[in-house]
Amino acid sequence: MKQYKTDFKLDVVQSFLAGEGGAKLLARRWSVSEERIRTWVSHYRLHGIDGLSSKRSAYSSEFKLQVLSHQDREQLSSRKVAAIYDILNLNQVVVWRRILNQDSVEAFRSRKQGRPMMKPELPCPRPSNMTATYSTQVLREENERLRAEVAYLKKLQALIRSKRSAAPINRV
Repeated sequence: MKQYKTDFKLDVVQSFLAGEGGAKLLARRWSVSEERIRTWVSHYRLHGIDGLSSKRSAYSSEFKLQVLSHQDREQLSSRKVAAIYDILNLNQVVVWRRILNQDSVEAFRSRKQGRPMMKPELPCPRPSNMTATYSTQVLREENERLRAEVAYLKKLQALIRSKRSAAPINRV
């Protein structure tokens, strides 16, 4: 996701609040999605310029449940509740809702924060020394046989060429 500077966000929000156009027009003018403009405006209205600054934080399970219960109690949209709680990514609220609906409250408590760990690479089983030695020996023997075959064909070709050049030319 592209990161925008706070000054840029403020310019876009002020254009919107000054009535220079709606979200659709400003989205084309500033090359930003309408959804993002609406989110910035709602955050700015509730929190001022601090609502536009970038935030990186891990949310506790209690906080997530508080946000979702407030959304249920007040019948708020994800955008509105994200703006109230100053969560810049409104999709985060949607993800929390999906987790709560699919799993349970325990799903928030059991999940680790951050990116999931990559699976450790399992080492490839190495062939035993006996197998490796055997396959190497077979390859060497095949290589010798192919070299002999090539040498034989080269000699045959040279013999055919010498017979053709030595044969008398019959001119009538």
